[in-house]
Amino acid sequence: MSEWFYTDTSATRQGPLSEGDLLELNRDRTINASTLVWREGLEEWVAFGKVAGSVFGKNEEGEPIETGVCAYSGRVFPLGEMIPYGEALVGLEFKDEFVRQMMESGTVDIADATGNPLDYVGFWWRTLSSFLDYLVKILPSYIFMIPYYIFAAINENTLDSVNLNFEESIGMLIAAGLGSLANLAFSIFYETWMVGKYQATLGKMIIGAKVVNPDGSRVNYKKAFLRWVAKKPLNYVIVWGPSIIGFALVIASIGAASSQSDGAATVVMSVMVGMVVLAGLTVLCSGVYWMAAFDKEKRALHDRISGTRVVKK
Repeated sequence: MSEWFYTDTSATRQGPLSEGDLLELNRDRTINASTLVWREGLEEWVAFGKVAGSVFGKNEEGEPIETGVCAYSGRVFPLGEMIPYGEALVGLEFKDEFVRQMMESGTVDIADATGNPLDYVGFWWRTLSSFLDYLVKILPSYIFMIPYYIFAAINENTLDSVNLNFEESIGMLIAAGLGSLANLAFSIFYETWMVGKYQATLGKMIIGAKVVNPDGSRVNYKKAFLRWVAKKPLNYVIVWGPSIIGFALVIASIGAASSQSDGAATVVMSVMVGMVVLAGLTVLCSGVYWMAAFDKEKRALHDRISGTRVVKK
């Protein structure tokens, strides 16, 4: 008999369990169609809904029992224990609750949950999780720059000071560079290790989300690192590169065209126009993130590149 394992809502592996135990957890809704499960012989973790047929047993022809996902509860049922509602399927024991919910909400059409058991996290929730991750990483970023701050305090200068001699400049550049490299290394480690081990950063854990493959299976460390590369360096280049270049070109062109006019007025006008262009380009180029608000699977650009999805646990 196969021994099964599953990941709970905190992305912790549970088990081993027998097939009967797994079905009991499905019945009491501890696990559902999108819960990741694994047993020896499977190459990777998969959504329970993908393998539930073999767990329920075999039909008269010796094939795995056909199953469906209840649109109301998320539970997996054999098809014989379900009733259709439009394109959706509902477990017989949830029929009354389902009908009551439909009447209260006034819902007419509902999508079938069998083929797509994943519940994708929306844009604003993902924005909140990113902000929470920013708060998590901001303290280490200051800690890594402590040598630079100490060096600056001792010399009573910063990198933009005009009173630095050559040795002081090199020393401060080294301190700032090492701090920046440590901050970069921490960012890589934080997102790669957290997503690879727990399927989520702390920000995503707080909002109850996790990162998975398109079929709901677990993301490995290699893909977690690829996701970081697509999210940070690549997306930042797309967002900030055109924005800063546009800002610089506006200032340079206005300055060149107005070289014969009042210098102070030219500087003010070029900076104001440049800031408007910078803001507009930043919003436009940030489409690599806000495209998730319009994508049916709530994918940002880095999800498309790395082949990941952000779903509810």
